Amino acid sequence: MNAPQSLDGWQATSAIEVCASQLRMAHGRVVGLDLNAWMLACESTGLDKATAIDLFPAVEAGLMSTFEQNE
Repeated sequence: MNAPQSLDGWQATSAIEVCASQLRMAHGRVVGLDLNAWMLACESTGLDKATAIDLFPAVEAGLMSTFEQNE
């Protein structure tokens, strides 16, 4: 497994675990990760807002690719 190499990485990993079930849905399908839930989860882990915003597209893309593989 690719373990985080920094405090920011560990905080982001914690935020992903906290909000992984907070999904945006449309027509019964997952269409993305809820940005508000992501920001709250990042705040609760201590990750700064700028880093959280920078990471969001990659986190959402990774989550979506996992859902697409499982369909």
